[in-house]
Amino acid sequence: MLKAEYIQECRCGAVTVFFPGGVSNSMTRATFEALHIEGEWAPTKAYNCNHCVNHWGIDLCECGSGEPVGKCSCGMTTPSEKLGIKRPSLGFLFRPLPCSIWEL
Repeated sequence: MLKAEYIQECRCGAVTVFFPGGVSNSMTRATFEALHIEGEWAPTKAYNCNHCVNHWGIDLCECGSGEPVGKCSCGMTTPSEKLGIKRPSLGFLFRPLPCSIWEL
């Protein structure tokens, strides 16, 4: 079972898990429940998490479309985040363009 420093729910329904060392991962509630992560829940909800704003999450496609991994029209099968691994601070500059851009 994974242990988090704290867990926060967003108004969009996604859950962000904060691990020691500044690592955080966002995911749907269903993904969170399947992982059985333990930790304190933050007393307030977030209003703009990475899952709904940036389309980053362990269950979202790497292309940034906001679609689930493996179900996106771009054909990528890798997630935009890996559980427990910190994203490089400048990673957003090097992310692939969303699928809709490629379809133009």
